[in-house]
Order: sequence, then C-alpha cells, then structure tokens
Amino acid sequence: MGEFNGDIWFVGAEMAPLVKAGGLGDVMGSLPKVLLKAGINVRVVIPYYKNIIPKNLITIKEAYPAGKVNFGEIPFEFGIKTGFAEGEIPIVLIEQNHFFNREDVYGPHSGACGYKDNLWRYAMLAHGAAYAMKILGIPLVVHTHDWSGGLVPAVIRQTFGNKKVQIETEGVLKAKLSRHINAKGLRPAVVFTVHNLGYQGVYGIDDFYDIGIDFKYNSSSAYEHFGTLNSLKGGIKLSDAVTTVSPAYANEITTPGFGFGLDGELKNLRNEGRLKGILNGIDLDYWNPKADKFISRNLNLKEERYRLKDYEDWKDFKLANKKALFSEISLPPKKDKNGRPFPLVGIVSRLTEEKGIDEFLDSLFKWNDFPFQVVILGSGKDYIEKKAAYLAELYRDRIYAQTGRYDEALSHKIYAAADIFAMPSKFEPCGLSQMIAMRYGCVILAGDTGGLHDTVSDITDRHAKEPSGVLIKHIDANAVSWGLNELYNIYINEGEKWRNIVINSANKHFGWDDSAKVYENLYYDVLKKN
Repeated sequence: MGEFNGDIWFVGAEMAPLVKAGGLGDVMGSLPKVLLKAGINVRVVIPYYKNIIPKNLITIKEAYPAGKVNFGEIPFEFGIKTGFAEGEIPIVLIEQNHFFNREDVYGPHSGACGYKDNLWRYAMLAHGAAYAMKILGIPLVVHTHDWSGGLVPAVIRQTFGNKKVQIETEGVLKAKLSRHINAKGLRPAVVFTVHNLGYQGVYGIDDFYDIGIDFKYNSSSAYEHFGTLNSLKGGIKLSDAVTTVSPAYANEITTPGFGFGLDGELKNLRNEGRLKGILNGIDLDYWNPKADKFISRNLNLKEERYRLKDYEDWKDFKLANKKALFSEISLPPKKDKNGRPFPLVGIVSRLTEEKGIDEFLDSLFKWNDFPFQVVILGSGKDYIEKKAAYLAELYRDRIYAQTGRYDEALSHKIYAAADIFAMPSKFEPCGLSQMIAMRYGCVILAGDTGGLHDTVSDITDRHAKEPSGVLIKHIDANAVSWGLNELYNIYINEGEKWRNIVINSANKHFGWDDSAKVYENLYYDVLKKN
C-alpha cells in the first residue's frame, strides 16, 4: 500500500485540450492548471484515447507494470503511463485499447449515441485510477466528475477502506500537509462534481456484477435506484462533498423540475451542508482576444478594464474577424436597405433539446425576412443537425451550419466575429460558451437558467448591473424570436446603449482564480471533517 503524498487527483473522462466533448473537459484542463500555480500538487487521470489525443500535446515519461481487473469472469489488463499535458500538468493515462482506442469519447455525435459498453469503459477508468494511486502514492483528495466518474468513490473505498483521512493540524492545503496525517488504512477524501444531472449513467441492475465492484454497493445507499444501477447517484452518495458548476444550478437540482429523480437525495445533501454550487471559470490565457492564434485579427487594446471610448477598437476587431470568417465559409456579408451590416449571431453548442437550438431554428421561421446572419457549429441529435443543414440550404446567404463534428479553430473565429451569441438553453448547469463569448465582446441571448442566470445580466431588468444580454425565462420559438428582435433593435441603432452592452460584456472576466480558492477551501474542509 502506498503512502499519502499530499496530492489532489482529478479523475475524469475528458481533459481539454487533449480530449473534449463538453464543459467537463474545460474544467479538467483549466482548474488543475490554476491549482498548480497556487502551489498545490495536482495530477489528472484520464483514459488514454489514442485515436483522439493529439500526440504533440502530451509527453509520456514512464510506463508502469500492468494492472488487472475482473469484469465478471473476464480478466482485463490495463496499463499506466505518466507524463505531462501541454508540458506542465502531470497526467496519468489509463491504457486499455479494447475500451479506449476509439474515434469518440462517449460515442458518435458528441455522445448522443453512446457506446453500449460505456459503463465498463468508465469502470476501467476507476479501477485504473485506484491502481495508479497504489503505485504512485495515495492522494489526499480525489476530485471526480459526472456519471463517468461515478464509480470512482466505490472503487476508492473498496481499495483503501471506508475510513477517510483526516488532517490533524491547521494549515494550508499544500504538499507539506501530508506529514501531519496518519495514512495507515485510510482512504482519500472524495469530492464529486455534477456538471449535468441529466446524464446519470443508468444501466440494468444485473450489470453491477460485471464491473469489479463489491456487491455491498448495490444498495439504495449507493448505486441502486428504483431497480437500476445509477452511476451518478452512487457517486453522489459515496462522496464526502458534492459540488455543481454554478450556485443557481445547485438550487435548481433540489427541485423536481431539474432534479431528474435525484432531487430528494440532493435536497438532503444540501441540508447536511454537503452540496455547494461553485461557478466554473475559463482559461483566460487560452480564450484571449488579444493573443488568440486562431483568429484573423487580435484586439489592439492594452487595457484590462475597457471603457466606452474603446468601443471603436472592439468594432474594428469584430469587423475584421467577421470579414475573415465570411471569406472562409463563403457566406456573403449582407446589409440592410440603409447600408447597415446585418448583425451576426453565433452558436457553438451541442445540438440537443436541452440547449434549445431546435427552438432557435424554429424562431427563424417567425420572421418574413430575418435581418441577421447566423453561423452554427455543433453536433448532437440527428434531427436538429438536419434542421440546421436544411435552413443553411434554404437561406444560403444568411445561415452557415457545420454539424457532426467540433472544430476548435472555427469556434474561436465565431466568438471573435459574432455580434450576438445565442445560448437559448432550457437548462444549463453552468455554461462556458457565454463566458468566452462575452470575453470576445459578444452580446448574449440566453435562457434564464443555471449558470446563465449567474453570469449574464439582463438588459430587460432595470435593476441589472452592467447588462450584457437578454435572458429568456421560458424557451420556445416565439420567446427566442422576441429576444432576437430586442437585440436587433438596439444593435441597428448603434447608439450608446449597444456600445455600453458590448463593453459590459467584454469586462466580464470569468477566470478560475476566485473559484479555485473556493475549491481549495473545500478540499481543506473535507479533510478536516469526520
């Protein structure tokens, strides 16, 4: 058995920019980086998706003896490799070609069609992570995420025991803290983050026998949920603290409308003080209009805090990047009868019902002649992809849609060029796209839910401070059409109100520093408690 080494280990299915299917990847890539800068030892554990991870982004330093786990009566070997992501973040790669050497993370179309063996794939991740801890040293805290990390708490307990490590002195959560604890027979503390409660990893109860986890965890106090195996529920029940990715979402998921059958469990957690909403951040170095290598022109301003006089620089930035984007995608720039350019609406999103993209597309039919252009990037449900493609064919001079795959470079170009960024989500645990879009000077059209509520100030609310967009309470095609009309009327006049909204958006910097400090305190708190 290894010794506690004072680390915080992140265990998850994604890590941007190595591999990304959604916001989980962004968090796994950016939060550890900020914690490292704060002096905290961090490792990130992900599957070794050989067909997906660009080789130039990882440096593999060492391989270790193979581990083995039995899934039912079938033994599976797996490998452990350590190295660095982007030259700075320590990583552990769980290598198992049968489960991880595939073309997608969760399945085709951004996981909308999930692989049938995903439960076994992410059971392998959990067993591989625990095996790596025995080899490399047991961390103080394991921070795991979503249903794909839901089996990690059980594997931690059956590997190291149920009794959690507890610090015995006050201090700051740094590597030196390890000398103050008694590591014998103790397990790491476990923090579990719910990024999206709508995805729970629900399988047949008989599948429990085939994932290498002790049968005692097949109970209502762990993974059993109304006769099914629910990975997310078990992860929540067996963790020492549970977080969500925004304060508003932490409240929403304790209600039947947003709880997806787990609202009772989550309400109990909240009452026990074990549920906390911590707003995600973005990597401000990577998403930086002044230094973005993907876009045609960078913002030529030195100021960190923009003023109204800087609007002309932002306008030039938008026009230059819009011109380059239109040239690349062969979309002709359109103007109204008075010679004023149409506003560009950008969408970078999964194309699913929860994102409200089908309602956005339907809203375009509410106009006899809609006075804006639209660029859509995303993948997801087949019928929404087809609807976007149909509209792009129908309105070739106004709509461009790239569906079926994510394009990192194109996403940057859309943020840089768009005047309005649309996120008409019906529920949105946090959302990072609106944070990125505001950093690039976009005005936001969004659903009034979750992290969107926490980050976008509504221009229709006369009490809002520094308004940055329109929030829609109940998403449907009519409401989206109304929101677009509100923004269009402000944009087309290009008066002081529009200029102020653009500057307000650009000044909203949602970096990780503040949230990372909240997480640091949370890690310390779970180590102090029994």
